[in-house]
Amino acid sequence: MRIQRTADIILRQRTVTTAASVTVVIAFTIFSFSSSLVQQKQMINTEATTGGMGGGQVNVLYAGSLLSVMETKIGPAFSNLGYDYRGEGHGSIQNANMIIDGQRFPDVFISVDANPVNMLINNKPSLAKWYLGFASDEMVIAYNPKSPFASDFQKAKTGSIPWYHVLAKPRIKFLRTDPFLDPKGCYTVIATKLAGILYHNSSLSSSILNGERNKDQLRPEEILLTLLEQGEADAIPAYKHEAIERGFPFISLPPQINLGNPAFANYYKQASCTTQQQDGSLTFGKPIVFYITIPNTVRNDAGAIQFVKFIFSKQGNIILQNDGFKTIAPSIHGGNISSIPKELSN
Repeated sequence: MRIQRTADIILRQRTVTTAASVTVVIAFTIFSFSSSLVQQKQMINTEATTGGMGGGQVNVLYAGSLLSVMETKIGPAFSNLGYDYRGEGHGSIQNANMIIDGQRFPDVFISVDANPVNMLINNKPSLAKWYLGFASDEMVIAYNPKSPFASDFQKAKTGSIPWYHVLAKPRIKFLRTDPFLDPKGCYTVIATKLAGILYHNSSLSSSILNGERNKDQLRPEEILLTLLEQGEADAIPAYKHEAIERGFPFISLPPQINLGNPAFANYYKQASCTTQQQDGSLTFGKPIVFYITIPNTVRNDAGAIQFVKFIFSKQGNIILQNDGFKTIAPSIHGGNISSIPKELSN
């Protein structure tokens, strides 16, 4: 009987131990399964935020004149580093207005001229804090080699006849951008006024443009080169890099006019254009510089910083130089310099 009771006790202990072990196993299985679900949920949330790529999505709003280099070279090269690049280009002032109006929320903003960035900085609330210059350029007159005036442009290109005589011909289709929306439109007005000073011809600008905002000539920045290619324009004012990228012949302008030589910075200040109808704000001539910033609308800080670093990298510089830009060190800057991320100030 004692032996039987002892056996019963041992059996009950084994049963309790086995039940406890099963309980531990079940609890561990539930915990592991729950942890797996949490990890999967975190991965899904991360992919939703980053676009499913390690570096995440980086939205870049840039000056329309950069469309070719951004979409065919800079963007793809940056994407190769593991980022989901998304780009969009319009006139720089138009871009700034879209940010201010809450229509766009870029991680990076690239502008021709500092004024569009200062629009963001001076907005209330402020939408940017700083900017860095990364490239410079000059104005040229690009023309369609199939234009009825092609022979005249060729003569102007070689200096046989004055370029402004060709542009002043009655039937010529000379298209440009709106100075209220795009700095290039303002540069065009300033360049023709500077030409009037250089050539001692006070009517030169009006003979070419027929007013700063002659609606017959104004077209959106992002389609101007296409209109030239399709023959809708005989000639357009262009940045030198645009003409090189698209293979258009172009007329180079003297350094006193082309806004591309810092040595003539004081000379450029002699001319201005109206950039706001409401208060008649004037913008005075200055060397052409492209600026980059990370606005307060940024959603991917790390990706935005990496994009700016790429622009200033050796690879980024080579891409820009091959497309006709003059690259510059990040010494030309503005805004609150102390706000520049430390990763970019080293």
